[in-house]
Amino acid sequence: MTEQSKLHVCIFDWQTSAPNYRTWCSKIWAVAWCSTVAVFSSTSVAADRPVNEQPSAAPPTNSAPAPNAKPKPSLACLSEGGGFLRARLTGSINAELNWTNQDTECSGATRPKGGVRMRFSHAFGKEDQRLVLLFGIPTLREGVDSRALPVNVTLIREGAGQFFGTQGDDKCLIDRLQQEALEGMGIPKRNRRYRITASGFCTQPARAVAGEGSILITRFDFAGRIDYSEEDSAPDDRVMAGNSPIR
Repeated sequence: MTEQSKLHVCIFDWQTSAPNYRTWCSKIWAVAWCSTVAVFSSTSVAADRPVNEQPSAAPPTNSAPAPNAKPKPSLACLSEGGGFLRARLTGSINAELNWTNQDTECSGATRPKGGVRMRFSHAFGKEDQRLVLLFGIPTLREGVDSRALPVNVTLIREGAGQFFGTQGDDKCLIDRLQQEALEGMGIPKRNRRYRITASGFCTQPARAVAGEGSILITRFDFAGRIDYSEEDSAPDDRVMAGNSPIR
């Protein structure tokens, strides 16, 4: 007799037999029923699961930058380091400037009629605004350390449309200036770049070119560069400020 036949007989006899016998049959029935349910459940779960099912992957992170994102370029006055500008301003702008090499733009070149012009700029005030200081030194010669040099100073607030200038080289003075040849110097001189270190002061303010106001630079110190092989042919600071508003 098969196990299934025995189970049927047991169920039939359970209805007419003694209590002990019914108890024994109940145990067999429970075991058979639980086994059948377990097998059926396992078969159903396996059938419902796709063959190539894989564990779900973790969501991608946002650590990688966006494809079109462009980092802002890093600014530095001197590639070899050590550039700076310090100045005390009073008047229409009251500030103690302490610009380090990082985030400061600086340049210098010769002027068509002689002398040099040096330029320093740095973020100042509102977003996208910069403060520019221009030093025009008409009597400076290449590679020569000097003292008591007259200097013309112009201040420009880029993004605000404000211009201030001494409008002449008789109001400010560089009391000490040193020139140090940078890399690439030799015979013949293929590179005419110099590190320029200077300090000075103004006895009269730089006045607004258009409108009212003035700025007195009581002292200034800077370290920048001049490339004597380049020429700055832009108009004089006074003309440039009056005819070319900076936005």
